[in-house]
Amino acid sequence: MSEMHHIGIAGMLVVKSPDRVRTTLGSCIGIALCDRVAKVGALGHVMLPSSQGCKGDKGKFADTAVDALVDDIVKNGAVRGRLTAKLAGGASMFGPTLDNGLGERNVQAVREKLAAHAIRVAADHVGGQKGRKMMLDPGNGEVVVQIIGEEPIVI
Repeated sequence: MSEMHHIGIAGMLVVKSPDRVRTTLGSCIGIALCDRVAKVGALGHVMLPSSQGCKGDKGKFADTAVDALVDDIVKNGAVRGRLTAKLAGGASMFGPTLDNGLGERNVQAVREKLAAHAIRVAADHVGGQKGRKMMLDPGNGEVVVQIIGEEPIVI
């Protein structure tokens, strides 16, 4: 029987099929890593682009969360060379002047860190001005994204 897990801000979780994991995002970025052969996936909910000068939860920052997610998914049976990433979130929830482009900076920081790990971003659904839900199914590698008030799409 499958279980649906939920992670909050700064949360990170590795799941194996048939389990799934979801989160709800605004300016934060959801990072879904998946090895479809091993049927294992990881989801992280990143709040800020950089941990520089901060001591906090690894899942909170793009630079530390990507490292931790990669380590965790490999420890759970994924092969680093088979990992792909899908991203969602990074909205400008309060307009660019009020949030200082936080969503865009989060997206860029995550992309840079994934590139440093040689992990390809297979798909994304980022930006805009509305929050969204994100759900990862590691069995088929699908990520379902639903902007609040709209129909879900598969990326």
